[in-house]
Amino acid sequence: MKIRVPLLPRWLRWSFVVGIAGFIFYTSILVAPPSSPIDTLRFELIPLDKWRHFLAYGVLAGAILYATVDRQVSVLGSVSLVVGLAFVYGVGIEFGQSLIPNRYFSLLDAYANFLGTLLVTPWYLVRRHVEFAEVRTWISEFRVTTDTQQE
Repeated sequence: MKIRVPLLPRWLRWSFVVGIAGFIFYTSILVAPPSSPIDTLRFELIPLDKWRHFLAYGVLAGAILYATVDRQVSVLGSVSLVVGLAFVYGVGIEFGQSLIPNRYFSLLDAYANFLGTLLVTPWYLVRRHVEFAEVRTWISEFRVTTDTQQE
């Protein structure tokens, strides 16, 4: 049995990607995040800012994955596209930070970005159990299922 998941229109999926990338750009380049006492916290020896990088690029890679899920490419091609786009964007952000006074390129941040992009890899193990349907189709099937169960 396959789980049916709604597939939003392509323009909307890519809008999510652009929005997330824009948020990362804004918080990384345009405004420096204010330092706070929580920034000095360490979760199992890893500073909080590395966790932020890890999660931000995991979300970005997930958005790219969802935006490209209907493309007919091999698993290797999909992994390369998704992880590659997110990682290249992260490296670009790090280089951009090196051009800003009092900011710098951080190899550890780039590693955290890359590891975050790998959060999407379990998808390739479960993707054969998932089937995407256009939103209208998915909603109509959902209504039929719930109406049948209520009777």
